[in-house]
Amino acid sequence: MFSRRRRLLTLIVLAAPAAGIFAAAHGQSPDSAAAVRPALTVTEARVRQPIPGQDKTVGYFTARNDGTAPIVLVGAQSPSLRSIEMHAILHDGDMVRMRRQQTVEIAPGETVRFQPGGLHLMIFGTAGLGETVDIELVTASGGRVPVTFRTFALGEQ
Repeated sequence: MFSRRRRLLTLIVLAAPAAGIFAAAHGQSPDSAAAVRPALTVTEARVRQPIPGQDKTVGYFTARNDGTAPIVLVGAQSPSLRSIEMHAILHDGDMVRMRRQQTVEIAPGETVRFQPGGLHLMIFGTAGLGETVDIELVTASGGRVPVTFRTFALGEQ
């Protein structure tokens, strides 16, 4: 049996590389792993149930960058959905257009809302949708932020 001290030392040794990987995935230097805390906080994650007969829907969330470096979202993925794209609603005079966004940058201390009438996730292949769906937000640095989105009915928020 390992002594308590040896188990603690083993845990620290095994956790140190993971802290460096976590730091790098969140745009921080692995050297700053001692002060690592999640840089991206995601709240209010929800996906609208598809309109009957449709195979696509939208997803919304609020993301806050609590780190010291910008976080650049480059996409989202889920094994239970065919594909996910980031889109924005743009107003051009009387015209309203939807444009795919390749990146969304969240500056340190900034909060970005994916919401109706603005930034949102376009979700395709919704057959795997249940009461919740697990989606990973992907950053430019290769980090992945797992988020559980709850589903809501049309007319709810």
